[in-house]
Amino acid sequence: MYLVATGSRLGAASPHVGVMVGPRVRGLAPLADGRWWASDNDGFTGHFQAAAFLAHLERLGPFAARCLFVAAPDVVGDAAATLALFPRWRSVIEAHDFPVAVVAQDGQEALALPESANWLFLAGSDAWRGRHGPALIAQAGALGYWGVHVGRVNSARRVQACVALGADSCDGTYLRFTGVERGLRDVQGWVEAGAGQPGLFGLARAM
Repeated sequence: MYLVATGSRLGAASPHVGVMVGPRVRGLAPLADGRWWASDNDGFTGHFQAAAFLAHLERLGPFAARCLFVAAPDVVGDAAATLALFPRWRSVIEAHDFPVAVVAQDGQEALALPESANWLFLAGSDAWRGRHGPALIAQAGALGYWGVHVGRVNSARRVQACVALGADSCDGTYLRFTGVERGLRDVQGWVEAGAGQPGLFGLARAM
């Protein structure tokens, strides 16, 4: 599944296209239409604010049934600092009845993933996740995680790489550069090409 960053309705777009939202995303029309969705926390852009994130969780409550995960707040490029934050924010996210994703940053290969997460969100630098992503995905599978998500995926080549890894979903900002109509057309082509491939944890088979 590819999660697009838009508040616009997706109409008749493939069911393999969902939505990635965040605290600064205003429109939730695709969620109201029943699209699968996940939420980031604005950490990557440097705009994370605890109060805004908590308000964001509150407004997402009516759409919990179609939530893949909410990414726990993280520290870009610092796995140890990210893991230090995780217990507090896992409890907050779970209190809102959302599955929780732990965000893997550079350095995570030397640290244990938390047993209490539901999803693995592969962030980090491109070179790092290319080198260590497969081992982290295997570790997540051994821990019983529900799925694996890969961020910053904005081309057909990168979607194919996610499929090869066994990821269940990915997201990117492609629509911001192309516009919604063209971007959806391109993204649908990317994901439909890989939709028959089983994700590591079965999400692709369930769609």
